[in-house]
Formats: sequence, C-alpha cells, structure tokens
Amino acid sequence: MNLEFCVNEYLLAWYLLYSASLSTEIDKLRKSLWSKYKKEYNFCYKDKQEIIKYGKDFIPDNDILYQEVFESDLYISLKKETNKHKMHLVKLFNTDQKIVKKCVKEVLKLNIKETYPVYVIHPRMECIEYNKATGTLIWGSDKDKYDAITVLILTIVKGMYENYSPDYKEIIDAIIELAVINEISKQLTNTPSYDIGDPTLKIIKRQIYPFWLMYLGNDTKEEMLNKMMEDKIVFDIEYYPIDKNMKKLSLTKFIDFCIKNNRHILKLGNVLKIEKEEEIEVI
Repeated sequence: MNLEFCVNEYLLAWYLLYSASLSTEIDKLRKSLWSKYKKEYNFCYKDKQEIIKYGKDFIPDNDILYQEVFESDLYISLKKETNKHKMHLVKLFNTDQKIVKKCVKEVLKLNIKETYPVYVIHPRMECIEYNKATGTLIWGSDKDKYDAITVLILTIVKGMYENYSPDYKEIIDAIIELAVINEISKQLTNTPSYDIGDPTLKIIKRQIYPFWLMYLGNDTKEEMLNKMMEDKIVFDIEYYPIDKNMKKLSLTKFIDFCIKNNRHILKLGNVLKIEKEEEIEVI
C-alpha cells in the first residue's frame, strides 16, 4: 500500500471557500468574495467531487472565483503551509513504508489498492475523508506520526465496509478497531494499544477478542495465553475451542463470520456479569 501525497490548488481553494471557518481572516475573504461573486460562489460549491475525480486535470466551468482566491495573500500563505505539511507527511510515511505495508498485509489479509492518492489540505482544517468511488483520501489534520498513519489506514478500511447493513455497524466498527487502532498500531509503535478506542465498543471487542486471536494465527493455548498477557485482556480459554482455520480468513471473511455467528459470540449479559463479579480487565 502506497500513499501518494499531493496538494491540489483547486481543492485547497474549495475548502477555503466552503469549509468551516478557521479565522476572522477567512471570514473577511469569504464576505468580500460573496459580495462580488454571489452567482459563482453558489455555482462552484458542486466542484468538490469533480476536483477529486479529475485531480490535476480538473478544469472548472467558471474560473473567476478561483482565480480571485489564488491571488489573495491569505491563500498564498495557506498554500505555503499546506505544501510544508505535505512534505512532513511524505517523510513520515516514507520512513516506515516497509513496516506499514507489512503490518497492513499481515493484519488485513486483503488485496487492497496498490496506491491511494492523498489530497493534502491545510492541517488546521481538521478534515479526514475517504472517497470510495475514486479511492482517494483528503487529509487536513495535524496529528502525530503514528496517529497520522493509523488514521489514514483506518479511514481507508472504514470506507471499504460502509455499504454493509447498519444493523451490524457496531460489530464491523469493533473489528476494524481491533485491526487498525489496536493491532496495526501496536506493531508500528511496539507498544501495547489494546486499551485504545471507542469506549462504547469495549464490550463487543472483548467478546470478539478470543476469535480475533485465532484470526491473527494464534492456534495453540500457549500462544493464546501469551497474547492475553501481552494485551492485558482476560478470558476463560476453555470456552473457546481453537479453530486453526480461522487464520486463513481475510478481514472481510472474519467480519462475515462474526456477523453470521453474532448471537453466539455476543453474549452481552454474561460479559457484564463477569466484569462485575470478577472485575476483569477489558479492552
């Protein structure tokens, strides 16, 4: 998996025009442009998807508003800072590109795209989006090194499963967290990370976890126990017969397995009772 970072002038201008306001300077520029180009301001709002689709080959139907933005001192300053941030992201990813690819391949077990274009916008815009139709990311955030890489991978993986039934959203979100926020992040940083994530998913992740260990290839009791100790999660291994075929599944097949067997896997009442009586540590 390669991340191809770039700055698209039209997309950066679009976010300057239409995203949540960041400063009084931006408000002032928008009001000035609105007073001069009301028709164009309304018309160009639809350009975002076209810019993402065509990238550097995008040609606007009306360039007057964009040219006015390009010539503003504010845009010139934002573009300079955005390019600097792009180079920062390139350096982060390139430094650990091999380990990132290895972790993604081993944990997801999927044939994902070779290259994902990443459109970088100003980091203060706090925008992280994935366009499934084009397989592109929009990144405007100032996260730390491994947070940035993890969130980029998380955004891609979540986008892959957005068409699943909303009835199983929590199961899917829990498995994606186990894969990306917990396991991949742990491998990238060499530090425990199974206590990180959405607190509302803790119980579901706790119940899926024994099957997750088998999915990762832990196919002996000793390996399962060692992993439990490492991740600081406790469960009674005698209740979970080891299935050595589980490690052959891809992430998609594992999600399908958990959905199909959700009534067997998700015994919420029992888990709540165990946590209350034994005070076990959960994810």
